[in-house]
Amino acid sequence: MTDPRPDSSTPSPVQRRPIAVPLVGVALGVAMFLVSWLVADAPGQGVTMLAIMLAYATVMRHGQRFEIVQVLSQDPPLDERHALIQQRAVAIAYYAVVGVSLIGFIWEMAHGTTGAFTLICFVGGITHMCATAILRRRL
Repeated sequence: MTDPRPDSSTPSPVQRRPIAVPLVGVALGVAMFLVSWLVADAPGQGVTMLAIMLAYATVMRHGQRFEIVQVLSQDPPLDERHALIQQRAVAIAYYAVVGVSLIGFIWEMAHGTTGAFTLICFVGGITHMCATAILRRRL
């Protein structure tokens, strides 16, 4: 005879939705709002940042049926294709950050100052060299 109750070992679709990423997004949005309002006295900018993070959290929480959200949600990859998409997306983002950092560094040098772009280029360069050396030995 079968039990009329549903099997509790299989999670429902609502239980399978990850909640950590949306909660972190909301917490970051609230933190950015408070810092912008209390430290910089710019509540309008804080509300904008909070709205962006709330929209992101909403998409990450309720958009799980879309493949792109599944790839972004940092769940274990469903297949090799998702892992490859994530790897290529990280590489493209890395190249964008490197490009902007180098342009900013050159701009700072042209104006005779050093600042955040100099630090970003330094940290990025050292990290890239160390990661290359470590991964070369492991792979």
